[in-house]
Amino acid sequence: MRSNGAKASLRFECFLETPDQPVLPEHPLWRRPLPTSRHAFTAPASPHADAETSIPLGDYFQAIQAFIQETGGEAIVRVLVGKGVDPAAAQVFRIFLAKHGEYYHPARVETEIDGVPYPWVVNVAVSAAGKALVFKEYALLERLARESTAAYVLRVYAAAEVDAGRGRSLAMFLGQWLTGFHEFHTTRDTPGGDQALALWDPASDPILLDAAQGRAVYRQVARILTYYLNLTTFEGIGAWHHAAGDFVVRLEGRQAEVRLITVRDYRPLFRRRLESGDRVRAVTGLLEALLIFLLNVSVRTRLDRLDGTGDLVWSDPLAVEATVAGVFDGLADKTVSWEPTLPIDALFSRYLAACSAEDILFLCTDLVEKNYPAGSAERCMVEAHMKEHAATLAEAFGRL
Repeated sequence: MRSNGAKASLRFECFLETPDQPVLPEHPLWRRPLPTSRHAFTAPASPHADAETSIPLGDYFQAIQAFIQETGGEAIVRVLVGKGVDPAAAQVFRIFLAKHGEYYHPARVETEIDGVPYPWVVNVAVSAAGKALVFKEYALLERLARESTAAYVLRVYAAAEVDAGRGRSLAMFLGQWLTGFHEFHTTRDTPGGDQALALWDPASDPILLDAAQGRAVYRQVARILTYYLNLTTFEGIGAWHHAAGDFVVRLEGRQAEVRLITVRDYRPLFRRRLESGDRVRAVTGLLEALLIFLLNVSVRTRLDRLDGTGDLVWSDPLAVEATVAGVFDGLADKTVSWEPTLPIDALFSRYLAACSAEDILFLCTDLVEKNYPAGSAERCMVEAHMKEHAATLAEAFGRL
């Protein structure tokens, strides 16, 4: 991959999700348009597909090949060299169509050197909205990686717009492939029909998480969101959704490890900047903002779609106490430019202990009215469970 000659000699193999699903130019799917939903190719192709998003699968694979031969390949060389691996040994690349989302059609791209696989993700956007998001998200992921010591979000390496033929183009960026990490979603496909979290592993049947693993997942989600919360500007990660598979999980024995694979938005969550000055006002403003942040995370955490693509569903109460614990995990190491009388997590614990269920219900109701459109399925779902949610939060605050 070091020269034009080497690039020309690269060989590509294309697959659907797994190695037993090869796709060659003569395959019936090669000319079929990419799905426009998460249902892959299980639904019939629409005869009225939007020309903007009607990209044949073959054109998708060929655009990724072009990306790997140019901008993406240059980044892969840098990554391999950084690992002490000779990039010239990377002669065959396998491209797997990983899944379909509202904005992206991610592919897993991998090569093998001396028997060791080296995988990457290529997030591909077809629509105008998706293309605009590719470059915004690439910049946000790059920024968070640069400004943070921990690595809870995807590392990214290159982005470009690639000619897809017939006057069309695809936008894409190259990032790390998180090996062993998979989406998780609420399911009722359990022995007793009860609600649980299921890990989606494309190489096997869904793996049901037990209650302890479920709590650990929700706790880590909240910790990650709090970790990336700036307590001075109050910039934070927004527009995340469990239903979209934004967070992924890897199981190591009985332990669960969580990562965030997409950042669509990172902006101030409040209009005013929290700074020093009058100490009482600074502390009060910080605690009020943290409460709204926690309430927002607690509500969004409970929204999912059954098995990822089904009906909207409200998660079990176990998510609430786990979310509260995760926020405190994230606050434990945080500081502000001015020095409070107690550590932030200790101050916040005392503050929450004074909140009643009525206070929480009022704040949650106001939050929902501001963040979910009237009549939307999400708002109807949250409003139907708001009293229970506020009471569960109050119980969790009382145990701090």
